[in-house]
Amino acid sequence: MNRILLPAVAFLVFLTGCTKEAYEGAVVGGAAGSAVGAILDEENPWRGAFIGGVIGAVVTGTVVEISNRAAEECSEYGRPVIYRCHKCREKVWIKATPVGWAGRCRVVKIQYFRGDKLIKVKRKKVCVRKRHHH
Repeated sequence: MNRILLPAVAFLVFLTGCTKEAYEGAVVGGAAGSAVGAILDEENPWRGAFIGGVIGAVVTGTVVEISNRAAEECSEYGRPVIYRCHKCREKVWIKATPVGWAGRCRVVKIQYFRGDKLIKVKRKKVCVRKRHHH
């Protein structure tokens, strides 16, 4: 029972600090991980689905969260930023580079790498937030 409860509690703690995009990524990753886990664990598909779901949700949620942080930091400082996923089994890293402006929003190019291979590129607008001075 503890082997099941501990990962579930860790997963819920992880989700409490995430953005909406990270939640959505975690749901998609969890669903994909559950499907793969159920197929791979022929002896106990329910166990495989649970373990695969937790792992898929944590890894996908982490990648989404670090890509958001990289984009925000890149936008704030106006320079390229690299973040690495330390929770990922494979070497996954993200590079965010400022590419221009769209009104008051900075356009950031986000590149996703697995090892040395580029696996995805997207552009994201990061809008300037008003800061309150006390």
